[in-house]
Order: sequence, then structure tokens, then C-alpha cells
Amino acid sequence: MGSPDVQGGTSLAGRLLGRYRLLELLGTGGMSVVYRGLDTALQREVAVKILHPHLALHQDARRRLEREARAVARLHHANILEVFDVASPDLADAFLVTELVRGETLRSFAERERFWPPELGAAAVHAIASALAHAHRAGVVHRDLKPENVMLREDGVLKLMDFGIARVLDPAERMTQTGALVGSPAYMAPEVIEGEAAGPEADVFALGTLLFWLWTGELPFSGPTTPATLKRILEGHHPDPRERTPALSDALADILDRCLKRDPAERFPNAEALEAALGEALAEAGLPDPAAELAAFHAHPAGMRQRLVERLADRLGAEAEAALSSGRTALALRRVDQLLGLRPEDPVGRSVLARAQRVDRVRRRRRGALAAAGLLAAAGMVLWGGLSALRAWHGAPRPAAPPAEVAQAPATPSAPAGEAPAPVRAEPAAPAAPERKPARPETVPVELLVRPYGYVQVDQGPRSREPLAAHALVLSPGRHTVRISCQWCDPADHVIEVAPGAPRSFALAARLKTGYLSFDFQPRDALVTVAGEGKTAEQTLTRPFALFSPVAPTRFVHRVQYVVSRPGYREVHGTAEVLPGQQQTVSGRLDAR
Repeated sequence: MGSPDVQGGTSLAGRLLGRYRLLELLGTGGMSVVYRGLDTALQREVAVKILHPHLALHQDARRRLEREARAVARLHHANILEVFDVASPDLADAFLVTELVRGETLRSFAERERFWPPELGAAAVHAIASALAHAHRAGVVHRDLKPENVMLREDGVLKLMDFGIARVLDPAERMTQTGALVGSPAYMAPEVIEGEAAGPEADVFALGTLLFWLWTGELPFSGPTTPATLKRILEGHHPDPRERTPALSDALADILDRCLKRDPAERFPNAEALEAALGEALAEAGLPDPAAELAAFHAHPAGMRQRLVERLADRLGAEAEAALSSGRTALALRRVDQLLGLRPEDPVGRSVLARAQRVDRVRRRRRGALAAAGLLAAAGMVLWGGLSALRAWHGAPRPAAPPAEVAQAPATPSAPAGEAPAPVRAEPAAPAAPERKPARPETVPVELLVRPYGYVQVDQGPRSREPLAAHALVLSPGRHTVRISCQWCDPADHVIEVAPGAPRSFALAARLKTGYLSFDFQPRDALVTVAGEGKTAEQTLTRPFALFSPVAPTRFVHRVQYVVSRPGYREVHGTAEVLPGQQQTVSGRLDAR
């Protein structure tokens, strides 16, 4: 029995929509259901989004779907889901055909693996901002950004999808939605709530909301009801994320604050400007390649999180020490706050904090001493004035006033009469020690993150003793060639660039060895379709299907779906798992209808 869907009956798997065969229900939404499908003309797997029947009957909904297809088909970006086709108006069903992304939504991943330290959340939004920058340049506004509309592919690449209510800025295509709540209320910009036209600044506001959620696990304007949430957005007051996440840097907090401004004119004008600001802040924090950091985090979340904390903490400790040494105590304390947010018991942070507090106490004592000295000086002048007045009253001669200093310098011995005073000779100052420049490191600690795992061999040197997911090495600055291999993988060479004095992690991908799949089915002329390729069962016995997995797989097995069909017979749908480098045969028989 098929699985139920919102169409009111059983699953539509097996049905043909135009040239697309529906294979498996992937999910449902407020407007549509999504199926994994097969493009029978091009023999490739696709995703098919089908409008719910009650929406397909409305021309407005169909036009919105067609508008999505036209808008997104113009966009070609690594972080945007590619649109292939849209249903023709003469078909009863309204559907959209896109590339098939294997992975999970950003929400499901973030709820399982926290994006922490905060720089990881910034790296994720940096990738989404890059996609939106491309869309904004093409005149397309998303208008429904939320973590459910971002897919995290199994290789760690983010894919922005569902431009279903995208707003095309071309005046000829512009459609107003005055008074209509089109989008997710918690991520909705104030001007959209008020029924105004949504520009790129509305997407910037939504990205700020997403940043706040990734950093704190909460929404900046959340209320118990939708009206309460909308009211808080319109009021424009949100908590400082550093209260919940002390490890957040001032630079990233300032970026967030600008994204969430009530007035669109005060926000970043578009996603491109936000992308540049995030990129600059991440580079200053020691993450010049956010995409690589994100891929490494996706491949090994716990290990990557720990290593990134160590890198950031070491940098913050050095910055706090330098700020305190140069007398910038306030800056040192800000760096310490961030450092202790990463590692509460960090010894460098505790040491800088203690010394900064001592400096503050000394300064307060000095200020107190100066204030006391000022009071004494004032009292002395008052007393001298009183004595002078008393002497004048009695007609006594008025002596010369003493210097105003409270503390007098010790008097020097008088010179004999007729001789000039002996000059005071200052002690020669000790020569300043020459400033020692830190020696340039000859080696740099490096981590090689191999997905799924494997041996590493650097510059044709000896191979590592064990196949691991993370290898800790020390390499000289410069370019190196790393070969990775494992029992189930084909050897692969990667070139890495090691910078002096900059410890770094490198995510290296492995590819599984090819697997082979054949079918011993009756009747022998039955058509077998695997991964978009079709052969008869008899042909597969001599020319089996070659199975490939994506780079950096999550499992050591090729897992594929297959369909066996023949006119007059019931189709057979199944899943086969084949070990890399091996061959497997599936046996069976088709039943006549």
C-alpha cells in the first residue's frame, strides 16, 4: 500500500507527469508536494514540485509557479537550486522540475549540530548571501528566506531553494501583494508587514534573523502568536545576541544590528554588501575561506568545532595580550570576554583579566591620590590667603608667596660664595634592549580532514600509519600535494597551500571505487532503469550498471534506486546497496497485470 500524501489518496509514485515519472515522495509543504522523479527524455533524476490540487485550479497560483520558474531559471550559482522545467498550461497538474539535492534542510542540521563558534553561523549565511547577491543582481528577491528553504547537500554545500514567492523587480513583471502576508512571519521585514514593496533589503533583514537564530537558537522578534511577532518586528527592538552568546565578536554583532534595522535605508543595501562585510569579519578572525570551513564542519562537526575553538581562542588571547601591553585596557577586556565565552577557563584570558583589573585598580588609586593632592593644594592656598589677610590687618610685612606645589623637590646643596652652582648631572639611561622580532615559523600545524576517512601521503613521502578522518601534521609553508586513499576509495591527489604562521584545516574528499549492478529478471527484455540509465535485464548481465557516488560520501556503499518495467507487467521498484569495487546481481520476476 502506498504512503499517504496531501492529495488525499495514496502516493503518486509510478505516475507520469508529462515526461517525468514520479518515483518517491520526499516531502510536503503549504503549497506543494515534492517527489523524486525521473526525466524519461534525458534519463536523469530530478525533483518534481507539484502544486496541491486546490491551488492548481487557481490561475494566480499557477502564474506564481510559472513566475518562479522564469525568475530562477535565469540564475546560475553554486548555492542556488537549479530549475529545469515547468508544467505547460494545458496540463491538469501544475508542477516545477528542479535539480535533485541529496541532503537535509539547514534547520534539521542546525538543530542537531549547533553552528558554534559563531563564526560557523556567519560562514553559512555568507554562502547564502553569495547566492542572494547573484539573485539581486538579476533583479530577483527571494522574500521567503528561512532555514527550511536552505538545503545542506551531503558534500557540505548550501543550496538556496523555493523562490516560490520571488519578486521580480522588472517593472513589466512586478506584481503587488499589498496587504498580503506572503512569507514566513518571523523572518518578514517591517516594510513587507506594512504592505510595501519588498526590495533586496527585505532579504537582508531575513538573513539577519537567520544569523540571530544560528547564533542563539532563538528568534530576535519571537512572540507567542503571529500578531505578537509582527508587532515586535514593527517595534524594531531585539536583544543583544552577545548576552546569549558571549563568544560573538563585536564586528559580527555590528553586522547583525545593521541587518535588523527598522528602516530599510539603514540596512545593507543588498546581499552583496552583506556578503562583503561578513567575508571581511571572517577573514579578520582567521577564516579567509568560509566555504572550506563550512565543508569541514559538515564532514566532522565535533572535531572541527573543537579545532576552530582552539584557533579562535589562540588568536583572541594574542590580541588581548597585545592590547593590554599597549595600554588599550578596554579593548583587551572585550577580547577577554569573547575568549572566555569560547573557553571559560582559558589561562591566557584569566591572566589578562587579572592584570587588566590590577591596572584598573592602580589607575583608580592614582586618580584618588591626584584628587587628594588637589584638595591639599586648594586648602594650602586658602590658608595662605587667610594668613596674608591677617598680616595685612595688623600691618605686618607680607612675605613672598611660596610655590603652589604641594610636594617640594629636595633642595640641592648651596654653592660656596662666589662660585656658580654645580650642574646637576643626570644618570645615563640604560640602553634600550633591541626589539626582538618573532622568528618566522619554519613549520605550521595543519589538519587534514578526510571524508569519509583514509590514508594520507604528503609530497610522495611515507603514507600515514592508519586511515583516519582527521590527520594532525606539521608542514612547511608553501604548496603541498596530498594523496588520500583507503580500502574502498580510488586514490585522489589534492593540492593545499600552507601559509606561514596560520594553522589551518583542509577538507579533502575521497571518491568510492566504482560498483557494478546487474539484473537477472524475467522476462529478460524488461527495462531496468538505474540513476537515469536504462538497459534490458539481459544486457545488464554482460554490461552491468556502473555505480558512482558523490565526492566525499557519507557511507562506504553505493545506494541506488531501480525500476524494472515492461508493458503489460507490474513495475518493480527497489533499492540496491553495492560495496565499492564489487559487483552484485538482483534477481526477480515481473508479474503480469
